[in-house]
Amino acid sequence: MPHPRPDASSPDPRLARTLWQWLALGLIAMLVVPAARGPVYLLGNMPFWLLIAPGLALLILYRHALVAAWRAVLVRAPRRRRRSGAGQARRRHASVRQAQLRRA
Repeated sequence: MPHPRPDASSPDPRLARTLWQWLALGLIAMLVVPAARGPVYLLGNMPFWLLIAPGLALLILYRHALVAAWRAVLVRAPRRRRRSGAGQARRRHASVRQAQLRRA
């Protein structure tokens, strides 16, 4: 009987290790074996089963950590204020007008 994990947000290390191994072996198979790059009868497209399926499973497994990391990046990113075109034109007009008044 499996016992519950103490921290529900951390993925099962056995599952994570299996998926990483599957992804690494699939990548090696894709690079070394040309037949692994095409379709196989009854299995379908091998790149899906060798790379895409374990990659998606890893993304799902680590989704909470990925979301937390993305939020940290978004919070640290500097926010730039967008100036409207009308505001810029108004400032430009005011500076031109001030220059004209100085000349007069």
